[in-house]
Amino acid sequence: MESVTELVKRYYTTVDAGDAGATSALFAAEGRYDRPGYPTMIGTQITDFYHGERVIEAGAHSLTEILVDGDRASSRGVFTGRLKDGTETSVGFADFFLFDTEGLIAERTTYFYQAAV
Repeated sequence: MESVTELVKRYYTTVDAGDAGATSALFAAEGRYDRPGYPTMIGTQITDFYHGERVIEAGAHSLTEILVDGDRASSRGVFTGRLKDGTETSVGFADFFLFDTEGLIAERTTYFYQAAV
């Protein structure tokens, strides 16, 4: 199995390439994804998200940090890109991952650096 750091980097490589199939394949069959503005996605709901519901049209994640503790990792950085409505965006983010024994994402939680409260 790849190192947890490499697994995290592979996630961002596939999502930035716009490869919805490869990105959703990184999640375990019963994987969970929590993201602000969406109910918790499980299993095929994650695939549906990457194949159409995701509001991002194109862009890239610039990672500033990846921290690893066993099968868990956190990452932070800035996403810069274009939304499907044509809006350009640049937003800080933090992600938290849990990988299973096969190197698939069992859990992912995303937070964005935007005023909410």
